[in-house]
Amino acid sequence: MEHVGRAWTDDAELGRLRLYTLTGGRTTPTRPLDLASLVHANSADPPQLDGELEQIHVLCRSETRSIAELAGLLRQPATVIKILVADLLDLGALAHATPSFTADPTDIRILEQVLAGLRELKV
Repeated sequence: MEHVGRAWTDDAELGRLRLYTLTGGRTTPTRPLDLASLVHANSADPPQLDGELEQIHVLCRSETRSIAELAGLLRQPATVIKILVADLLDLGALAHATPSFTADPTDIRILEQVLAGLRELKV
């Protein structure tokens, strides 16, 4: 019984408890999302939000973000971010950002520009 009355000092235990409370114990989002799913703020005045939900909304107000990017910026597991983003989508605070594919992906000029950009990245 040496654990009774002892303060938690294990950061891993506290981290798991925090993730559990962030998601309300849920382990799957209410809608299918992947790491590349793009979202943006639907309005500047969302319903009352707090904590990570508010942080996600603020980040998505300035630009469209992917689930992977949000997870990195907030330093949270992607699964947790998917659950929170799905909650925001359900509230109408976020919307999916559907990319526009008006360019022809077989256009030689576009492929040459991509190749030139990749060569510039080479260090």
